[in-house]
Amino acid sequence: MKFFRDKRFAILWTVLRIWLGYEWISAAIEKVSNPTWVGSKAGIAITGFLKGALAKATGDHPLVQGWYASFIQSVALPNAKIFSYLVAFGELLVGVSLILGALTIVGLLAGAFMNLNYMLAGTTSINPNLYTVAILLIAAGANAYVFGLDRFILPKLSKLFNKNSNIRIMK
Repeated sequence: MKFFRDKRFAILWTVLRIWLGYEWISAAIEKVSNPTWVGSKAGIAITGFLKGALAKATGDHPLVQGWYASFIQSVALPNAKIFSYLVAFGELLVGVSLILGALTIVGLLAGAFMNLNYMLAGTTSINPNLYTVAILLIAAGANAYVFGLDRFILPKLSKLFNKNSNIRIMK
């Protein structure tokens, strides 16, 4: 769709990207500064969140699907401390990536993946909004980071990977 690729809309995508980054950093700061997420009591907060999600996995129309409840029970809860750090610092990295426009697409994909997991765990809140903005920015492609560090980072990475690549494309 031309709307996404038109350079005249790059400022709109930049404003949305920075807003999205701010939202992620705000959520991350709350977690990183909270010892039940990061520190001596790490894992306590996420354990409460995950147990709340498991409680939503029952009934005729559960908010949390059985397969996701199984993931929570068998993977996330036994590793709550690790997931606690992953969530807190993952949110921070996504926010920094988006505000700076550095590795933007990676930040958008990671943020969308986290939002999807929060929604799968039965939490709506602002997550559908953040997820939708991330998808729109992914669709905008390079216009999402015209005003960002990716203008400088991506050409360097491209040269590095092309220079060091041993893969030959057959014609």
